[in-house]
Amino acid sequence: MANYQLNETKMFADITDGIAIVINSETGIYYGMNAFGTQVYENLAQGVSTEKIWEKIKTLGTEEDNFKAFIDAMLEKEILLSGTDSGAEVNIDEAIAKEDNYILELKEYNDAQELLLADPIHEVKEEEGWSPEKSSLNEDKEDVARREAKMEG
Repeated sequence: MANYQLNETKMFADITDGIAIVINSETGIYYGMNAFGTQVYENLAQGVSTEKIWEKIKTLGTEEDNFKAFIDAMLEKEILLSGTDSGAEVNIDEAIAKEDNYILELKEYNDAQELLLADPIHEVKEEEGWSPEKSSLNEDKEDVARREAKMEG
């Protein structure tokens, strides 16, 4: 029995309209999951044991090889790290699993890699927030007055 959690040192995850997107802040690569995969991922990230999840989804018709490959892929890509059992119960919607033919999918994308890495937001530190280098801020009074005049005019 294994338990996992999101690798929060490298990954940012968001679930919108039942679909998970996980962004690697170090590489700019992002990962998308189908709706059924998102549900399994949510359970894993919340510390539900793989054993509990497997007991639930095997009755739905998911193949064990697909389940193991899904978890292995997330571990290989460092989306998940070892965690502790939260004691939470499995939460899987059978209708969503059926819509995805009981198949778990994780896809990798690098089409926005340059953009994601160029955006300084990936350097935000939780305790400090984002702040540019002081040297990049020109505090010369004449320059500030010129910029303010431009904004007003």
